[in-house]
Amino acid sequence: MSLYAQEKKVGSWNVIVTVAPGPGRESRLLRQLRRLGYFKPTEFKNVCSGHVEDTAQFLEGLRAARENQEPWLSDLGRVIPVEQTFSFTPETLTGQLKQAMIPLVARMTEGTFHVRLERRGLPGQVMSQEVERQVGEHLQALAEAAGKRLQVSFAHADYVVAVETIGTRCGIALLDRTFRERFPFVLPH
Repeated sequence: MSLYAQEKKVGSWNVIVTVAPGPGRESRLLRQLRRLGYFKPTEFKNVCSGHVEDTAQFLEGLRAARENQEPWLSDLGRVIPVEQTFSFTPETLTGQLKQAMIPLVARMTEGTFHVRLERRGLPGQVMSQEVERQVGEHLQALAEAAGKRLQVSFAHADYVVAVETIGTRCGIALLDRTFRERFPFVLPH
């Protein structure tokens, strides 16, 4: 894919990468990541968004680099692959997230879960814990209606619904325990 085509796609990022704190780390990490897709810094410190053609292949590449103890990985904080992105306003975020839970519930079996919102921007306009609670209650009601027993748990949950915002763009992903164990650098806060 041409660099221009990659740049056009970054508006619909499918990966968020955080950078370990320290001088020069972001530029070093971006040099390495740009070999794997299109990545750019965001307006938020130590947060980069990116687009990769194949997120599974990208994550496997990072896992292999970690196993090979490649030094550039010390600049990596965490990686969150997102399955879908959308624009929102502070007033519409909770409702849009509730709608986004419908296909996620279909992929979940019984067990434990929690919703984790990492909000960047909009201080005082989006209350992360309140959004997490409302979306979690909605997800639990959807599961119950589908005949599934899902309980909220913040310790070793079977599923984590990762919600990542950058300004007024939101990305979500369903991260099951097996996935998080295979890719330990995928750690929602």
